[in-house]
Amino acid sequence: MSLKDYIKDQIISIVVAIVIILLIWLILWIFNLPLFLITYLLVLFGFGYIFLFSYNYLRKRNYYNNMIKLLDKLDQKYLITELLDKPNFIEGKIMVDSLYEIDKAMKEHINEIHYQHSELKEYIEMWCHEVKTPLATCLMIVENNPSSINQSIQEELVKIENYLQQVLFYARSENVEKDYLIKEVNLNEVVNTVIKQNKKDLISKRIKIELNNLNIQVYSDKKWLEFILNQIINNAIKYVNQDPVITISAKKYQDHDELMICDNGIGILKDEIDRVFDKGFTGTNGRSNKKSTGIGLYLCKKLCLRLNHEIKIFSNEKTTVTIIFPHSSFITLR
Repeated sequence: MSLKDYIKDQIISIVVAIVIILLIWLILWIFNLPLFLITYLLVLFGFGYIFLFSYNYLRKRNYYNNMIKLLDKLDQKYLITELLDKPNFIEGKIMVDSLYEIDKAMKEHINEIHYQHSELKEYIEMWCHEVKTPLATCLMIVENNPSSINQSIQEELVKIENYLQQVLFYARSENVEKDYLIKEVNLNEVVNTVIKQNKKDLISKRIKIELNNLNIQVYSDKKWLEFILNQIINNAIKYVNQDPVITISAKKYQDHDELMICDNGIGILKDEIDRVFDKGFTGTNGRSNKKSTGIGLYLCKKLCLRLNHEIKIFSNEKTTVTIIFPHSSFITLR
């Protein structure tokens, strides 16, 4: 708080003080008091006012400046109420009390939102699990009664199953730390599991799979990693081109390992490559084929960050998605 700002704020009291001084001088002059006595009284009054003005300015300036510095240092600004001292002037006390009330109301509102979010998340998880049972029954029925119609029904049921998985993992993605187990995972085992899950689509679209150097141990959560790979391979299956090939390989480096999933599909436009991990982004190819939800790669990015992995995508003649695993047994979730 600058002196200029404080003077502007106190301009009315300053004008009133000047008017009072002039009135006192006029009254004393009318009563024919000696000039030196009038001057002495007015100077005494003036110095008293200046002292009080300076005292109030300095204590308020120090308090507000300290508050601003403290606020600048905080990453989470809402914690300011926990660190503020009680001021010794009435305006400051009113301000701080108001901040406490606002902070209290905000926390209560946030807690209510968290509770509602938790209730919705639990309901979604329960609903997904409940729907999986009749869905599995339907899949079993169409598998046991092969026909061209049932084949089409089965394909659509598998899509529903994949979308259910997306919903389930999306609901859990905010609280990965409650549903994870970081340990050494063999990439070869994870990749083969995901390929088996997608074998019908791979066979029906005659997609060739090439696996190279996958016998590498990385630190991750097996279930979440399988989901991430499943989303990437599903994308590769959706956007196949002529003579489709998906190549999955791994490389070891000094401080990290890399898993690369490469396909020769229709690719990603150059000006869209930086947006593929954005929530809801489907891209030109996704809109033209009406197959993309814009959630799969967004979830992959989100879960990789939570698991302390890194994910990158490059597209030219081929599209390559790379997952980077740091060399550390102490994985911290973000």
